[in-house]
Amino acid sequence: MLRNLFLLLTMLLIPLGCLASSPAEAKDAVLATSDVVKLKVYRHSTWSETPAKGVDADGLRMNLAPGDSLAFRDLTLSVTQMMAARPDGDVDRVSISLRSRGTTETRTLDEGAAFNWNGYHVAIVAIYGKKGELGFGSTVVEVAMVDSLPKEVAGSDKANGAEYRLRVRHDIDKLTLHHSATTHTAEQNLGEKLQKMQAWGENDRNWFDIPYHFMIDIDGSILEARNYRYVGDTNTRYDPRGHFLINCFGNYSEAEPNIEQLKSIAGLMAWATAEFSIEPLKIYGHRDLATTSCPGDNLYKYIEDGTLKKMVEAILANGKPELEWVGDKKGNTAAQ
Repeated sequence: MLRNLFLLLTMLLIPLGCLASSPAEAKDAVLATSDVVKLKVYRHSTWSETPAKGVDADGLRMNLAPGDSLAFRDLTLSVTQMMAARPDGDVDRVSISLRSRGTTETRTLDEGAAFNWNGYHVAIVAIYGKKGELGFGSTVVEVAMVDSLPKEVAGSDKANGAEYRLRVRHDIDKLTLHHSATTHTAEQNLGEKLQKMQAWGENDRNWFDIPYHFMIDIDGSILEARNYRYVGDTNTRYDPRGHFLINCFGNYSEAEPNIEQLKSIAGLMAWATAEFSIEPLKIYGHRDLATTSCPGDNLYKYIEDGTLKKMVEAILANGKPELEWVGDKKGNTAAQ
């Protein structure tokens, strides 16, 4: 509670008058300064007492529709058919084909099944076979090298919950913008909403943490979400490996972003561009990668017209942005 109170009080110190500025002024505000941008980032521990779950592994997680395949090392796994549960209580099922080292095999599996095959651990994390379900038409599959997993995971014949999910490290080479597509106002506590998002992700989607790397509040405050060293998650069918995921909280199919939000987005993107040597600079909206309206027309237009790219380039012209991490892993307020 004290951590959330600190975060709320700190955010309230930001003058609310800055929120009324036109988003079109954001680029000019960035171009007008020659100072290195400094970004205050609130650690995961400032808003959540629940640490991320999961296990580090040499693996991959993807959402596959029938006809889709994933390739991992010398393994190719394809989803051939999904079978929704009948009303009498059966579970959803999926048929997959496996190919590795000259060996092929076909299996039909229940949702939640796991098995080892040719040195790989395969888990059927979820099957979304019912119309109206979020992620409808896709099967969530994890594959990992057996010898990279803890014994309890490698030896399990069940996918189990968030504590068994793979944390997969990746090399970042893309910048991708999302929105939460939910109503959010300056009076609402984003920390509390992120706690609910984290719990929903673990319990409903079987994610080990919030799926994005950073969240942007109405006043431009930046909150750490999933550790950016690990691949994010998605309810859609694209491969999130390599993507630096920023979520601007709110519904930008309806609301307009403001200057502080755009400056924070551009600042984070500039930091990531320098930190990971991203070249060429290409900024994606979620809609560029999957069938979705995310991040909303009112936010996507700043990608589409090149405004965000120009802001990032202007920020980098003054040097790599500096991140001030607020709150250590125990929730104390200290810079990294």
